[in-house]
Amino acid sequence: MVSTADFPGWTVPFIDQPLEPRDGNSSIALQKVSRVSNTSLDPESVVASSDAFGWQDIRLLHLRHTLSQVVMPPSDSHCLVLNLGTPLQLIAQVGKRNFEGEVRAGEVAIIPAGSAWACRSQSSHIRTILLLYLRPLFVRSAVAESDLSFMETDLTPQIGFRNKHIRHVAMSLLHELNEANVVGRLYADSLAIALAMQLARRYSSLKDVHIGRGGMAPHKLRKAIGLVDHHLAEGEEGRLSLRTVAQEVGMSYFHFSRAFKQSMGMSPTNYIAERRIGRAKKLLQETELPISEIALRVGFSSQSHFTTSFRRVAGATPNAFRATI
Repeated sequence: MVSTADFPGWTVPFIDQPLEPRDGNSSIALQKVSRVSNTSLDPESVVASSDAFGWQDIRLLHLRHTLSQVVMPPSDSHCLVLNLGTPLQLIAQVGKRNFEGEVRAGEVAIIPAGSAWACRSQSSHIRTILLLYLRPLFVRSAVAESDLSFMETDLTPQIGFRNKHIRHVAMSLLHELNEANVVGRLYADSLAIALAMQLARRYSSLKDVHIGRGGMAPHKLRKAIGLVDHHLAEGEEGRLSLRTVAQEVGMSYFHFSRAFKQSMGMSPTNYIAERRIGRAKKLLQETELPISEIALRVGFSSQSHFTTSFRRVAGATPNAFRATI
């Protein structure tokens, strides 16, 4: 058996267990998920994974199994489910609401981050699905860097629909994975941006930041993100002064921090931490620098602080992440 620890970027267990009706209807008892831990994977179930290829912005898993039911606990990332085989009955628990429907071959389901979900099938045929994971921060950033004047990008659950664009992106990513193309990382990241924009435009509760939400105007947000990314990309010494960023976009530090969080779903400090971890991943993949040196280069004061932050964001220690490359 293969533990999910072998896939450090993927922290969602794959659980084979009875899915009982609730309240006398066909809803699945997803509350059982929280009581399951240390679940193992049959190695044949994971046909392919992008975790070993250094894709920065998207994660793909190709699963093939014969289980009659599967339960997936909440993930920090949005999950797109593309069914390539026998029809599946899928249910997602989003907040206090359940969304249920059938996903036929070639159809897609969108599971927002933080939502438990499950699927089942009584067919004797092999179940084949693709799972694509996108971090909410990445989707927000992709929108922020576009010309869209919308910034609230909470995805809405969708079960059992056809979308040629999503299917094309998913199958293109699978092809790159199967070809084990070294150049595929850049292509995968480009496809991830296109997919994020598709999701934001068609399957999110987009709201204009100018209308009673207190968020930042798009041009100010793009400028703030650009300043942060430039500071990190250039490897500039010292901690980035958020007060300076606020001044550059013409806002007080208090209003900048509040508006940034409302637009991006996280504080400026947390955004910087996530971007630092992203840069650290790249250095771990492309260099042989010691962990301590990488910690300093991406702005952490100590290796222990870096390791703790890296594990929180990436789901693995820097050493474990590097070992998968």
